[in-house]
Amino acid sequence: MQFHMHSMSAQEYSHLHDTARFQSSTLVGNWNEEREMRRSMMKDLLAKRGSGTMKLDAFGQRMSVALADLELTKMADDPYVHFGDIIQLVHLETGSVLACDLGERDTRPGEESCATTGAAECRAPCARNTLIILKHTGAKNSAIEPDYGNDGIVRYGQKVRIAFNPMALGEAPDMQGGPRPLVLFSKPVSTTHAAKYCRHQLVAATFRTSSDAVWMIMTPDPKMRTASEGVEVMAGAPILLMHVPTQKALLLENQRYPNEFGVEWELSARNSTTQGLKSALQDAQNGLLKGNIPKSGMAENLWVVMTGTKIAALPDSSISNSAAVRSLIALVESVSDLSVLERKIVTHSSANSELPAEDLVLLVRQCNSTLSNFDIYELMRPFMSASKPGIIEARDFLAALLVVLAWLGLS
Repeated sequence: MQFHMHSMSAQEYSHLHDTARFQSSTLVGNWNEEREMRRSMMKDLLAKRGSGTMKLDAFGQRMSVALADLELTKMADDPYVHFGDIIQLVHLETGSVLACDLGERDTRPGEESCATTGAAECRAPCARNTLIILKHTGAKNSAIEPDYGNDGIVRYGQKVRIAFNPMALGEAPDMQGGPRPLVLFSKPVSTTHAAKYCRHQLVAATFRTSSDAVWMIMTPDPKMRTASEGVEVMAGAPILLMHVPTQKALLLENQRYPNEFGVEWELSARNSTTQGLKSALQDAQNGLLKGNIPKSGMAENLWVVMTGTKIAALPDSSISNSAAVRSLIALVESVSDLSVLERKIVTHSSANSELPAEDLVLLVRQCNSTLSNFDIYELMRPFMSASKPGIIEARDFLAALLVVLAWLGLS
């Protein structure tokens, strides 16, 4: 059998080895659509990058606001905790700091809340882990809500609200916790509310103003709670933060809580007590029956209020009326020596810090102020007593005057 070799010309041979005619870069299929899709994706990316609406940019902005450094302040140079102090609530055993996580919100209808955790890593004072204690406005001078005075000091047994620093929301802090305070609250365990992982009583932050956001500072020793009623709370002293409606104390769970800030600790409201019995003989000697005194809380329930060394007063939003502020500024500018006016107001005020409006007009005139009667009555309007017509609260008026001096840099 003979095989005939087909002779190939040089042109045909070179055609087989010419790989430049068909390569991987040759456009096949829907190449035009894919090219346009890549171009539109790039344009969309550049547009979001320019407007700052990318998820990464939003995350960076949220972190910069939440982790903004600040300084703890206090209202007066004493060892007590005051309403209006910028504080931290630190867990006694672990050193974790109570913090909020605005990125994790409850999106259900009617729920305006976000998560709260115990921050173990980020302990330096920042916007998300600083608090302002607000006074709970309940019934006054009653057996349920006794009168604790108006000195601005937080006391054991007094009902309070715990507001997170408005700087975490990008707002300026004030004595009322911002225009819409974000306060600590708790709800009993139910089918709709429970802690995320441990499933105990929920503790979170909310914008709603209800009884679920009312707390009470108590001493850890049950035997001393009656004696400590009305005593000033000292900064650095171990305390129990008791939820008033459910009588459950704030507790740091041994449960990890991963979020955008790392791995933190979950919070709940429950009373962690010892399993052992109390000394019945010792209680009997004191005339107490076994079981009449509640058990002492364990370390999981103990917290410490930390204040700063800087003395500074937050602005009071109750005087945010523009006309009143302008009148106060005009008063400061028209009086040459405000200390004389302050002494006159203190001297002529009653023991309850009440001053007739006509007397204040006379005192302002005695200090050679050129304000008109309309301006004087305008600046007195926010401080008028609701129950006594024609009477102003002299203490509140002087406090507002000091705030305006601080704003003007004259304090």
